[in-house]
Amino acid sequence: MLGRHTLLVNPPLINGVAFTRQGRCQEREEVLGTTKPPYTLALLATLLRDAGCQVRLIDLTAERRTIDDLIRQLDADGFTPTLIVFPSTTPTLDADVIEMARLKAHYRAPLFCFGPHASTTAQASMLRAPEVDGMFVGEPEEGALQLARLPSLDAAGEIASLTWRRDGTVVPHRAHGVYAGFNEMPYPAWDLVPLRKYSLPLVNRPYVIVETSRGCPYTCDFCVAPLHQGHKFRERSANALVDEMERGHREFGLDFFYLWGDTVTLNVRTFTAFCDELIARKLPIQWFGNARADNLTDPAFVHRLRRAGCWMLALGIESESDEVRKEMAKRLERQKIQLAFRNMREAGIKSFAFFIFGYPGETAATIDHTIDYAIELDPDFANFYPAVPYPGTALYDKCVREGLLTEEDWSRMEYSYYLLRSNGLDERVVMDAINRAKRRFFLRPAYMRRHLGDVARLALTKQAIAWQVLSRTVFGTRVPDTTSPKNGDRGVGPKPEVVEDGRVRTLTIAASRSWAVSTEYSGRRAPRLRLNRCKSRNWTR
Repeated sequence: MLGRHTLLVNPPLINGVAFTRQGRCQEREEVLGTTKPPYTLALLATLLRDAGCQVRLIDLTAERRTIDDLIRQLDADGFTPTLIVFPSTTPTLDADVIEMARLKAHYRAPLFCFGPHASTTAQASMLRAPEVDGMFVGEPEEGALQLARLPSLDAAGEIASLTWRRDGTVVPHRAHGVYAGFNEMPYPAWDLVPLRKYSLPLVNRPYVIVETSRGCPYTCDFCVAPLHQGHKFRERSANALVDEMERGHREFGLDFFYLWGDTVTLNVRTFTAFCDELIARKLPIQWFGNARADNLTDPAFVHRLRRAGCWMLALGIESESDEVRKEMAKRLERQKIQLAFRNMREAGIKSFAFFIFGYPGETAATIDHTIDYAIELDPDFANFYPAVPYPGTALYDKCVREGLLTEEDWSRMEYSYYLLRSNGLDERVVMDAINRAKRRFFLRPAYMRRHLGDVARLALTKQAIAWQVLSRTVFGTRVPDTTSPKNGDRGVGPKPEVVEDGRVRTLTIAASRSWAVSTEYSGRRAPRLRLNRCKSRNWTR
């Protein structure tokens, strides 16, 4: 059996930078300062173990370990892989393949890849990465099971959802992978990963992913999710979801969960049943997830979410301009957006809003209006992204067709760069606008007073991550680029000044020309939080 000793690996950091490779997410450690748990790998691990395979799941990104570390560990344990599977993304593929090819060479085991990028560019990626033996197109579960059960790699042509290499020739897939057993899926193998590594600094609690649904019926031009999981909406039952959360709480002591789905509240009837079941079982847990504003217009429904433990919902608003949203094929009504944020605020649910700058048809004026709109909506958290033309999306096709792309470097197709040129907007203009948006949004005195506790919690629980989060979201600076020869660094942000006096630790951060945030911490006492005016700016850009 080809998969008798299967190694599932989340690739390591890329020159010190951590990337998320889970589902449609293909970005650097997100604004909340966490790498998402490798849910798909954990699910594959359970399916393969149930099929009789010996499985190792190693998250090199979360553990901050290298390929050399992994080889030493496997050799010491006497585990010799016969099959290696890893996830990858558009910006990380080249670097991931370089690292994973070392594993392949050391163990002489076939190497396979999955993810949204593989689903949209399998043939091109296989030609670009000769070390990879195959890529799963679509959902990887059933294809990976079939592969593991094969007597040898020669029979890989039996797998319809696999693009693979036969005698040096790339053989295209015949069908898009769909996991037929979605609603009855087994419990992910969270016992194989270091759960304490997946923690949100804002709450300082570990969490795992619980998948609620697959497929999105919407057609947003920039989104890769339907290219990977299709447009047909499939959902798990309310009892299945609550059972999985209860098991996580019982077996691992987890009380915080990320409900994973493109729009978890899409079917209000099913999600109401889910909330009622959670409330009935009286489980001491909280959760967060993605939603759409037009699903949150009923105050009673939103309050029910809160009673069922909803901590935060993330909404893609994208733009203030109705015309720009129309260009994105993002169907949202302004009135419903405002109503959704009001309902969440009244229910006590935190809100996270996402905005996109630099879409084709965007102008400097519409960007400024979106910044004003973000402040008007006043979510608890916000992030502002450049438009990224991921291969396979309608946005990418439009940019190629109209000659809007400045380059097609996959390693730069992520949120640290802007690769389009439209209506006088270029990378400098758009990235400067993003920095300006973050400063205007986060440095409002009222906002800082309201969220100073969150800033302190970041600083006192994970100082290194806190600094990265603050420098990238509050100060508008960027971590120096090390993943591409084209350095995207636009300046150096302020470094936190840490002063220790006996058992008292003070962390002071100059936030702007006018304001400074400082925290004092001593032993187990609650931090003393201060917001002070600055006489001068203490860093240069």
